[in-house]
Amino acid sequence: MNEKKVQFSLTAENSHKIYIPLGQGSLAIGNIGMDKKDFDVLVDEKLAINWDTFNTHFTGHGEQNKDKYPYGDWPRFFYYSGNDLGFIKWTAKRKTENFSWTPQKSISADFTKANIRNLSIQSKDLKIGLKFGKNIENLSLSGSIEKFDIQSNDALTSLSIYPNISNDNAYLLPELNALKEITSLSVYVNPLEQPFDCKSLLQFDNLTHLNLSGNFINLGCLKSFNNLQSLAIRYAPNLENLPELKSWKQLTSFIAWNIEETKGKLLRSELRKLAKDRELEYSSVAQLRKKIWFTTEYGIPFSSWTGKEAKLAIKTYKATVKKLKKAKTERDIKNLLIEFTKTFNDFSNIETIEREDIGEAVNQLRQVPMLIIDADKANKWFDEVRAY
Repeated sequence: MNEKKVQFSLTAENSHKIYIPLGQGSLAIGNIGMDKKDFDVLVDEKLAINWDTFNTHFTGHGEQNKDKYPYGDWPRFFYYSGNDLGFIKWTAKRKTENFSWTPQKSISADFTKANIRNLSIQSKDLKIGLKFGKNIENLSLSGSIEKFDIQSNDALTSLSIYPNISNDNAYLLPELNALKEITSLSVYVNPLEQPFDCKSLLQFDNLTHLNLSGNFINLGCLKSFNNLQSLAIRYAPNLENLPELKSWKQLTSFIAWNIEETKGKLLRSELRKLAKDRELEYSSVAQLRKKIWFTTEYGIPFSSWTGKEAKLAIKTYKATVKKLKKAKTERDIKNLLIEFTKTFNDFSNIETIEREDIGEAVNQLRQVPMLIIDADKANKWFDEVRAY
């Protein structure tokens, strides 16, 4: 068997039997009424959770070294969607590697005594008041960042942020006064969403390590981080105004991966020069991309489609991208775009919105080859062969 049945006293004596795949080191707990596919077990939100039920559960290593783990060592990773705060008191005595928490109501939580290496908290537009102690090594905040009220922080130095960006304006991070002393920061946004404005990072003037992933503007502000030792930039379609690498006198590590190719080539040259002037730790500039790459990877226009037709549309789109990268002549490109367009002639219920999605896909695909096709010409091919 590839799974085993385990008994837990989560809300009462032997209240839950959970089937755990062999080798799984995590446990996802949700409330009754949530999607079962997202969790290993669902509990009644009106009942308190007995977190001590995990004191007798071990990994293979823990089973052989029980004296070192008086409160168990399995699961290593928790994913909890709910409002029971008992896990905080429990983790004060049972060091936990990862705990991801998504409250289901506005709430305040005191983590000053919790012992969690990596703590992740998501706000789904709910107010969350937080206090942190010395045993939280890395904090991750996601969702509605403006809803977090960080009331105190004793020693936390590492922060990751995954903000929801939904409006038409550049995103500005709210003031996080209790976290201003952090030295390590990571920010993750979608490459095709509205950009994250780096001006809002200047509140963290002690940064030595910065990791950016996605769409950012006002990168020139980063020059203000005089103590910066490592900088990583990934999945970045826009690197306009990024300072020269030599601007950071203490920089010893720079990683750029899946970034816009024009600036990427300059950064590659700058990195070579920097390596001659100072000793560097691991550094690399790799996977330089054309602007259209970000669109074809993150902006496939079938996200609102459902069912088998959605899967086929996305599969056909990705296959066409691969073929177009190898296309050398206009004839080759035309044939591939026509083939892509005709695929949807066999689909049912292609209305105006779906037709616009397919048209946008053709507009994206025409930009993939080295020989870029004029938009009007590609649209003409599209109109000539579509039956929707």
